[in-house]
Amino acid sequence: MKARGESRRGFTLIELLVVIAIIAVLISQLLPAVQSAREAARRIQCVNSLKQMTLALHNYHDTHGAYPAGYWYKAGYVWGGFGWAASTLPQMEQANLHNAMNMSLTAWHEANQTVARTHMQFYLCPSDETSQFGFLERYDMRFSMASYVASFGPGDMDEDPTDMRGVFYRNSRTSIPMISDGTSTTLALGERHNGKFGKHDAHNMNHAVAETVWMGAIRELPDDDHAHTTLFETASPPNSPEMTDKDCACRHPGMCNFSFMDGSVRAIKHTVDVRAFQALSTRAGGEVVSGDSY
Repeated sequence: MKARGESRRGFTLIELLVVIAIIAVLISQLLPAVQSAREAARRIQCVNSLKQMTLALHNYHDTHGAYPAGYWYKAGYVWGGFGWAASTLPQMEQANLHNAMNMSLTAWHEANQTVARTHMQFYLCPSDETSQFGFLERYDMRFSMASYVASFGPGDMDEDPTDMRGVFYRNSRTSIPMISDGTSTTLALGERHNGKFGKHDAHNMNHAVAETVWMGAIRELPDDDHAHTTLFETASPPNSPEMTDKDCACRHPGMCNFSFMDGSVRAIKHTVDVRAFQALSTRAGGEVVSGDSY
């Protein structure tokens, strides 16, 4: 029992402030670890999506004798625009959505708007917050954003969309025997988020915003079918300050995920030598690329 007159002693203000300061320090130390763990989980999901999409490309090859075109095109834009991701919907267990597309028209025709506005979670990287359930708007049309693009190669798709050095290009019909560099050293798919690049937006305002959709190549001008909305070229390393909306970019720190034609998925650093990066994007260039160069 307390003696008469003995007072109950509580925490002083200084003691409370010290405890609060200690808790704040602990939280500040734990937060980066929590964020790192979350990013690791998102990266694993991104890798798994790339593997599934590349497997779908191979299943398409088994059925049709070649990989799907980077995107389809017919002179005069009577029909076309549908890209590799739209073509492989049946292999991604989305046959009903594929059947709902009217491929006798264009991908940007109003008859295909319901399909074009459908968000596909497996075409979205969880680290790509700018693309989650977003839309690319062209005139009165809206197209669901995506996070993945197919490898066009080292050329300029604006100057020559039929450049055949990569696996995927306008009306391409590439088969495994045509990949003489080897499937394990030839790029298939890569990452590109939507939205501004950051440092690059003051460099070239016409190509300062990344545009990626799963539907395919979305026409904007009479002589430009916007191949970059579904393909990527290797003019610059991933996330380079010099990149344009035709290159690769992602939200993962220090690297981007890429799948190769053998189905493997590997991380390529933002500091990769552009010559090695371009060599990986050719299917029959005869280059020798060592694993430690990227």
